[in-house]
Amino acid sequence: MLPTEYVFRIDVFTPDTLSMMRLANYLSALSKLLGHHEHTHFVSIEEGSAQLVHKVDAVDAPKVEMRLQQVRSGEAPREALSAHRELDDLLANDNAIGTLAERASGRVVVPFLGRNRPKPVHFPPFRENAMVQGQVVSVGGRDSTAHAILQDGEATHTNLSMSRETAKQLASLLYGPTVRLHGNGKFERQKDGNWKMLDFRVERFEKVDDRAIREALDDLRRIEGNRLMHPEAYWESRRISGDEGEDQE
Repeated sequence: MLPTEYVFRIDVFTPDTLSMMRLANYLSALSKLLGHHEHTHFVSIEEGSAQLVHKVDAVDAPKVEMRLQQVRSGEAPREALSAHRELDDLLANDNAIGTLAERASGRVVVPFLGRNRPKPVHFPPFRENAMVQGQVVSVGGRDSTAHAILQDGEATHTNLSMSRETAKQLASLLYGPTVRLHGNGKFERQKDGNWKMLDFRVERFEKVDDRAIREALDDLRRIEGNRLMHPEAYWESRRISGDEGEDQE
């Protein structure tokens, strides 16, 4: 199998107008996109629109081809997808569009929208009543407003402000049970489409019942007149709590 050559075309530049620094930026991102660094080589810049020609050695050509197909489908490794975004950002900032194509066939392997990609919808920050929960891992502050940090699995909630009185009560639960904070938050939509909480003003909090479902259902069954003792509801509750087979053995 022969080496495979690809051409990355940037429509707004020529070899005379593409600066050395910008060329380095594009080549760095291209290298990360292709992977297999020991077997990918820069060849030349061709005339017309700036066309960055690079070669993949035969030993890794099939792997690079598969990687580029995965980039196009969105299933590539994180580094490759990040490099694709980096290239598209470079093109957008240069008011350009680009393509990565096989040199021999001219087939476009990966298109880049660049300046033509949809403009992100901008939402101004807004406030609304909300709730956050987790384990209290920090409480403190020197001014009249105290602050706290909650840990909820891999998520960390910061910028939580409250009165000193509320902070004193919350401090007694440090590294303790899960708590739920009620209040008013300020939210902003990020460029990637995710929402970020800029701050949160705590009005009140409560401890979350961490009992197992079975224990909670047992307590409910002890309440006189509850409908969980109806046969159908009873067995459904046993199924939910995971112990439906214990009484039927």
